[in-house]
Amino acid sequence: MKKQTTCKPAAPVLHPNANVSLKEQIAQRAHELWLYRGHKHGNDLADWFQAEHEINEWHQHRAQPSPAAAHTFSLI
Repeated sequence: MKKQTTCKPAAPVLHPNANVSLKEQIAQRAHELWLYRGHKHGNDLADWFQAEHEINEWHQHRAQPSPAAAHTFSLI
């Protein structure tokens, strides 16, 4: 008989909504993390801090110009 393995699905992909406030983006991500954990209570602060870290990191990467973009402009 084949042994069944249960794999935990990957964490939800981060898709912040840039049309809402930073606080709302963090709240939405914390909710996604809570859903991912199976609606288990007791980790609300951990979810919030994780969401805050992910959202802030996303904004930092978004604010940095890409190396390709730096090469597309030339001074004449």
